[in-house]
Amino acid sequence: MDKQVMDKQVMDKQVMDKQGMDKQGSAKQGSDVQVAETSGPRVSVVIVSQSQVELLRPTLAALAARQEPKFSEVIVVDCGSFDGSPRLDEEFEGFTFLRLPRNFGWTKAVNIGTRTAKGEFLMLLPNGCSVETDTLQRLVAGLEADPQAGAVCPYEAGGEAKSLPAGRASDLRTMSGPCVEYPFEQAVLFPKVALAGMNYLPCQYGQYMADAELYLKMKQAGKVVKVLPDVPVQRERLALAGIDAEMAEADRLSGLANYYSRNEGFWSGIQFWLGQMFKALAGMRFGLFLKLLGGSKIDGM
Repeated sequence: MDKQVMDKQVMDKQVMDKQGMDKQGSAKQGSDVQVAETSGPRVSVVIVSQSQVELLRPTLAALAARQEPKFSEVIVVDCGSFDGSPRLDEEFEGFTFLRLPRNFGWTKAVNIGTRTAKGEFLMLLPNGCSVETDTLQRLVAGLEADPQAGAVCPYEAGGEAKSLPAGRASDLRTMSGPCVEYPFEQAVLFPKVALAGMNYLPCQYGQYMADAELYLKMKQAGKVVKVLPDVPVQRERLALAGIDAEMAEADRLSGLANYYSRNEGFWSGIQFWLGQMFKALAGMRFGLFLKLLGGSKIDGM
């Protein structure tokens, strides 16, 4: 009788041990699944392009050769291109192509790309830039190494950073050095939360000046935009396709008026806007005058 009791206790212990191992295995598998589900790219590269396939193709080719493809994702926002750009997804598998029916402006395109992005960091890469194989890793390392840095830029030969708009100036001062205020139309990397935290770029802007709001917020938070001289990027530039030069100027000036209204007071923006209209009228630039009067901007409308 005692032997039967002992045998039963041994069998019960074996069953309990097996159940415990099964639970541990299930928990481990669940943990592995959770890690797999939450893992993703650290960097989201967002490129806004419109009918510049000759610039976009080499830019994407350089990104296709990058180290650790899983470290980053590439998102191309195509603003209603009418050349061969919409067919590049056949050449570059694994990249995300978002096609807009027309050009809604750089501001909306960046917001759309950012909302799609999965990375912890966001890199705004102008069309025509060719990065090296380890550029993204080095930019992230440079940003994380300096707690005062809000954003980092690769070094672009011939690139010109600007000062942030101030004092109702229409022309922004060129800056150089290791820290800049406004990396206008340059490649830049920063934490995605910096843009998501301000509810993305303000929709009042069209093509120009919306990103100045982002860098102003960084400056107000005591952060700087650093240029990393040991991280170079090659850049080829072409005029924007499908955008009239006069419309582009009207968009930029209207953007500055919005910026001054939002950050230096409503009347500051109104005074800037009126001054630019009278300047256009005095110069007999009636087309620009009418565009400023109507608040024209590049937004697809």
